[in-house]
Amino acid sequence: MDWLKDIKAVIFDLDGTLYQDYTFLGRYIKHLFEGTLSEAEIEIKVKEAYAILEGHHPVRLGYFYNRENEKVYAHKDLRLTKAFHWNGIEEENLIALDECLFYIGDPWGIAKLYIDRYGLDEQTARNAFERVRQEMLCKPNEIYRHHPLFDSISKLNVQKKLFLTNTPEPSGPEFVKHLQIGELFDTYVYDACKPDGINESLEQLLKDGYLAHEILSIGDNPWNDLYPVKKRGGRTCLISKYVHADPTIWDVTVETIEELADFLQNHAAEIQPAIKGQ
Repeated sequence: MDWLKDIKAVIFDLDGTLYQDYTFLGRYIKHLFEGTLSEAEIEIKVKEAYAILEGHHPVRLGYFYNRENEKVYAHKDLRLTKAFHWNGIEEENLIALDECLFYIGDPWGIAKLYIDRYGLDEQTARNAFERVRQEMLCKPNEIYRHHPLFDSISKLNVQKKLFLTNTPEPSGPEFVKHLQIGELFDTYVYDACKPDGINESLEQLLKDGYLAHEILSIGDNPWNDLYPVKKRGGRTCLISKYVHADPTIWDVTVETIEELADFLQNHAAEIQPAIKGQ
């Protein structure tokens, strides 16, 4: 990977990137429907959500969901190629308004899929989100801190390490504190509103003299973390245990944080320090 020697700035996502936990999805779905559906009905929703995550459902990670007509779209290079209904029956009409499309990028996006599809109110969604986030900081559902990953990040010989998460305060800072990574990055941005937020960070890096090919973005959600950087000519690393139906090819793909730690550690020597602007 000769391009690694040019990397001077690395952008990191939080959820699904600096830790991995997929058990939260079931609890999140349960919290969303608690009090409105029976336990049996909720369990069906949970199993369906995991079927989507694991690629055993017509709806897949990496597809677009249309909030207006509840159709799902496959694509290539973000151009819609196939439309079908939730049950997998294909639909000939590919017309869809961009503002109605939602990219299913990660497990949190699957939960949002259910919020949109069933028209859950904002307060219900917020309460479920805050509840599941708190559960992830406490036993028995506490997220795992993978020390080798943070050690490899600390040893990266780059000029800028940026942390961008769409998670708002107070949950974002709480997770940073729990993971003990408050001193690991040069910049911390919470409630980043990615992908717009990552575009803003890219613009700032370019203004500061960095070139697009000197920037690497690492994340588990292609729409939020990778596409904006790839479009500008930057480098990308997808981390996901589960297969994305999105056919886009990223510079690096890893499945686990262990693999990400190994990648960063093994290739740290290839990332050479340089004077900004050179």
